[in-house]
Amino acid sequence: MDKNSFDAALRPGVRAALAPSNSALRRAEDETFRRLLDEDGQFLPGASFARDCPYCHTASATASLVLQAYGMHLMRCADCGLVYSREVINRAFEQQRYQASQAADANMALKIDPHYAALEQDKARYVMARLGSLAGTGSVLDIGSSTGALLQAAEAAGWTARGVEINPAAVAHCRQQQLQAVCGEYPCALSADWGPFDAVLMLDVLEHLPDPLAFLARVSADMQPGGWLVIQVPNFRSLLLTIEGGRNNNICHGHWSYFEEQTLPGLMRKAGFEMRFFETYISELDRILAYPDEVIATAWQQLTGQVLEQPRQLTVEHVHQAMLGYKLFGIFQKVAA
Repeated sequence: MDKNSFDAALRPGVRAALAPSNSALRRAEDETFRRLLDEDGQFLPGASFARDCPYCHTASATASLVLQAYGMHLMRCADCGLVYSREVINRAFEQQRYQASQAADANMALKIDPHYAALEQDKARYVMARLGSLAGTGSVLDIGSSTGALLQAAEAAGWTARGVEINPAAVAHCRQQQLQAVCGEYPCALSADWGPFDAVLMLDVLEHLPDPLAFLARVSADMQPGGWLVIQVPNFRSLLLTIEGGRNNNICHGHWSYFEEQTLPGLMRKAGFEMRFFETYISELDRILAYPDEVIATAWQQLTGQVLEQPRQLTVEHVHQAMLGYKLFGIFQKVAA
């Protein structure tokens, strides 16, 4: 099990090969975001609603502003410390954004790019190996199954795998590979004879949810006692995101909660899950080292409290030891009420 196997920073030529697809996605997303904003960069009337902290429900009026981007005010809760967008776009637009939009089409084009698909396949094998080391095999549901890399890896590892995905093109791609996936939103798209599941996979899902605790409660209801929940989310405390701030592509519409090393396990405990494995992966070291030494050193000291004497000697291992990788990855177990 080697998490460096799917780190693009360690695979020569991958960045250049993916540059056209990534650039097309960024342009499409930027255009999609700006359609909802007025000339001052604020949401158009009726396009969004305001909320309080989705973790502890403390009023947003008491939170501190972290940054502003695309009409969103990212707030840090004064009570639990979660960073979240005070504004969330309305449900109708959110559905359209994932089902039929230029951004959705550009995202799909990236997902089926052979270079990106190879990274995802390696990551899927790693994820299922990590899960298998704790849980063995059984039935697994992939929420947001995309083009099916996890479903394929799960089946190869001996699991009975099913997926639910909102993007019709991604579901069609799964079915072409003879993978079991349905088109729609969880939980309404699930077949009546599916579940309860021994494990549920939620990679890059939790950050999209306006009410993550309510969603996790429903997921728990569809799981066996002692079932396993696999979570991947962007790491708001990652070194690259800290350097780039609001320019980072994880700061975007659709990402409503921004998790860190402390707040993700805390939210999961509140939802009735205990952490069994936790790390960061995907270093983005090459993107980090594209910045000047003083920028890297300042961000490192901000995050760790330590002086980074020689930024050019920073390694992938240093990044992950400090929990500053681009993604948080955790395996959690459902506990008795």
